[in-house]
Amino acid sequence: MRRGPERRHHTLHWCGSCNVPLLGRSCGRCGQNGFEIELTPPGDVRLALEGTKKRLRYLFLRQFGAQQIVPDVVVLNKSSGDDRAEEIIIDGRRAALLTFDLEKQDHTLTLRIDGARMLAYGNHKKLVRLRKAEGHMKGNYLPRETIESFDPGIRAGDEVVVQMGKFIGCGSAKVNAPELRASDKGIKVRDFSQAGPIGPGRKAWTKDIVKANLPHLNAKKAKAEHELKDVMASSKLPLTVSFSGGKDSLVVLDIVSSVTKDFTAIFIDTGLEHPQTKEYVQRLAGERGFRLLTAEAGDAFDENFPTFGPPAKDFRWCCKVCKLAPASRVIEEKFPKGTMTVEGNRRLESFARSRLELVGENPFVPGQTIVNPIRDWSALDVWLYIIWRELPYNPLYDEDIERVGCWMCPSSLASECAEISKLSPDLGKGWNHKLDSWAAENALPREFVQYGFWRWKQMPPKMRALAERLNIQAKPRRADTIAVNVIKGVSPCATGGYSVEAVLRMPEARGLKQVAEMLKTVGEVTLVEDFGVAMVDSKRASAKVFAGGQISSVGDTPEDASRFFDEVARAILRANMCTRCGICVRACPTGAIGLDEAISVDEKRCNQCGKCADSCVVAHYFDKLAGDVSSKNQGTRRRDRR
Repeated sequence: MRRGPERRHHTLHWCGSCNVPLLGRSCGRCGQNGFEIELTPPGDVRLALEGTKKRLRYLFLRQFGAQQIVPDVVVLNKSSGDDRAEEIIIDGRRAALLTFDLEKQDHTLTLRIDGARMLAYGNHKKLVRLRKAEGHMKGNYLPRETIESFDPGIRAGDEVVVQMGKFIGCGSAKVNAPELRASDKGIKVRDFSQAGPIGPGRKAWTKDIVKANLPHLNAKKAKAEHELKDVMASSKLPLTVSFSGGKDSLVVLDIVSSVTKDFTAIFIDTGLEHPQTKEYVQRLAGERGFRLLTAEAGDAFDENFPTFGPPAKDFRWCCKVCKLAPASRVIEEKFPKGTMTVEGNRRLESFARSRLELVGENPFVPGQTIVNPIRDWSALDVWLYIIWRELPYNPLYDEDIERVGCWMCPSSLASECAEISKLSPDLGKGWNHKLDSWAAENALPREFVQYGFWRWKQMPPKMRALAERLNIQAKPRRADTIAVNVIKGVSPCATGGYSVEAVLRMPEARGLKQVAEMLKTVGEVTLVEDFGVAMVDSKRASAKVFAGGQISSVGDTPEDASRFFDEVARAILRANMCTRCGICVRACPTGAIGLDEAISVDEKRCNQCGKCADSCVVAHYFDKLAGDVSSKNQGTRRRDRR
């Protein structure tokens, strides 16, 4: 019987005596075992730094008049939501959920039961006192006759604390204070407990956290160093460190520095790095005295934006054009025989990285072997290591910003982009102007940009629901958007075999001659310019490509016809939307691809292995750019390469 994926139990341990989070089960300060806090998956908890604690104190003050509830040691755990959503853990208890409302463009706190118990102890604002009441409270509306007193400042939508003696609850007001005694649905109770109010826990400091976790940190560091030494002993490649200016790469840089001084750090300037990040990277290199190479993308993003439009969470063309391409160039120039690059990748960062191994080859950068010594670390591991080792980190982290890479990355939160715009107004204004112009060209309302719909090619349910609530168009409507219009699906041919016919339309085309060059990567090509047609043959299928965009594919079987159509369409798209990043040139094992003014393919060297297509940003996001052609043709996949 085939089993599904293993379900992990996500917990955090907390020392009740020292009042600090633990990386292991026991406390290195007092020796006691910590109690467990169950976490929302993936459980990648982190410390709240100064900017985050400042925001939390402001929100508790604004909503409940209680900024002192936020101590020096606060832990955050990511949760699911439309944008930012993090559980706030105070004194080892889940006190509230911090979220960013896309409609209001503002942060807010939603109380958990323990947060309500903390607020009840201090008799803060938004408190509703009850007379003795009977019946089940949780999930129901408060009977109006049970309300004894309430804060007159309560407004509809406010979070409230409900108290009846030692019974404490949390909920939300549905009406303003003057209407509470008259409404049967004035306050909806979310949770209710008889555990009573909670006073503040023991005062804990940062040094207490480090001491409590020192054995664990030492073990983590020793394991990473041991793995790195083993990998270095098995390879003669020169050692490099990928240094982005972020927290994870900072830890990796320190670990490598503890093992050897013979390495080169590589910083990729995508052209989208925040000025503070670039300044920080240069300053740290000077202070620490390590060799630093900068791979520059230049104007690659602006040059390719008109073709691809804004990048998205599910369409990050910018990563290959602005990150992988310059990395590939600098490695080819400086390390022609290859390099072993240590990176700060962690499994908890994303589903895509959940199966990271210690060592692997970079499929997009030829000659680069990747080493991931902190793949099993949590964000809490990383931050406690930084504090323990007194490493100077990127100052952007103290601005309540979690990601310090490309400042307008679609994978960043809308809340963080808002913070960047406050820190650097010129960056924010310039990006919003670019997005507004793009939206106007695509007949989209300004709200498409304002509420962050540009961040997706294919809208998730939460964004479709938001679009419905706002009553706005959330899908590009430009007439010349790339599209594949199938004229005739897979069907038998009168002369034998099966065929597919379609038209591939796109905003701009670079000519049939360029298309013919790219078609050489999928078969043997004959170009007849007088008739505006290129013919391409493979072992089990053939196709005709016309200057007007028509494609006709014929194969021995329906699968052959469909698969070859898919490959031909991808090649055409690659030819017309080439970013000139050069990754395919370096990925080609036979040296068949050249790049001068345009792509050229030496048919004598090309063996149609497909590695150029596998490394191409256009081919990689083919379905996002042109729709899922394969699904329109019996759901088949690309044929196996010979």
